[in-house]
Amino acid sequence: MMPSLFVAHGAPLLAIENNSYTQALNQLASQLPRRPRAIVMFSAHWEAFDQLVGTMETFPTIHDFGGFPQELYEIQYPAKGDEAIAREAVQLLRDAGVPVGLNTTRGLDHGHWVVLRHIFPQADVPVVAMSVNPNLTVMQQYMIGKALSPLRQKDVLIVGSGGTIHNFSYLNMRETSEGTFDWALQFEDWLQQTLTAWKVEDLARYRELAPHAEKAVPVYGSEHFVPLVYVMGAADDEQTAQRLHMSFRYGSLSHTIWKFGEAR
Repeated sequence: MMPSLFVAHGAPLLAIENNSYTQALNQLASQLPRRPRAIVMFSAHWEAFDQLVGTMETFPTIHDFGGFPQELYEIQYPAKGDEAIAREAVQLLRDAGVPVGLNTTRGLDHGHWVVLRHIFPQADVPVVAMSVNPNLTVMQQYMIGKALSPLRQKDVLIVGSGGTIHNFSYLNMRETSEGTFDWALQFEDWLQQTLTAWKVEDLARYRELAPHAEKAVPVYGSEHFVPLVYVMGAADDEQTAQRLHMSFRYGSLSHTIWKFGEAR
């Protein structure tokens, strides 16, 4: 079966950068068991109360940011949609009792295309866009991912795009030699121990159990963290987790890649 993946999308500049993280993204496709039929992808930048499943004949590229080099606004990622997989995802969610709707108008935001253009640069794998709801409990988010798990048996790659640490209040934009903040490393270490041991109940209590959770995942900014929970749930049938990459920018902005549900 296909694994499910969590990938951090960092800052939009990641789309045109060459560093250890983008190099790791560039290698991801070759590490999959086969070429995916389609990608079902949760983006932190598409929030909705009900679960929305997006499909279009060809997705427009949304440049949902400001103040960056013109080069970024000229990037296009014209991925095709997959209506059959989108409708199957809708049915799986309905069968699980999840309020869900089909969206046929929204393009791919930078949470989608910034990382996809590194993983599949030709935009030649169809995409099904998925919204996130940070107002749900961790267990509710996990169960949404679990409901989609059967898609992995059909060579569908389930991806969550966000950031395990994403808090603008703790970014060091000067990139000094001081490196990564200790508290960020401690949070990521706790997360690695929790995910690899598949302690879902501990993950559900990360705000009280994880060191420095209030810095890593601000209370009103958890939308970047929750894609991790969806894709972990999508691998509930195998319950294996492996962190493939971790690096940082600006002292605390974590670039992590997690693989779930494939034997290590």
